[in-house]
Amino acid sequence: MACSVPIYYLLHREAADGSEGLLMEPDLASALADAADSAWRPVRITFGRQTVLEGRELETAIAERHGT
Repeated sequence: MACSVPIYYLLHREAADGSEGLLMEPDLASALADAADSAWRPVRITFGRQTVLEGRELETAIAERHGT
């Protein structure tokens, strides 16, 4: 039996040169922690096909997590 339930959150991010990267994270807290990496610009966090955070909401969640 196949399972189609997503297991990981995906952090979609972009480097200064325009290249894109994905990080798989086991939970939203880990994705937000890695989204704060200044070497990359966080674009969105997804869970399966669902966008969890993106744009201003993602920026706000990162700032709240890091107390800035």
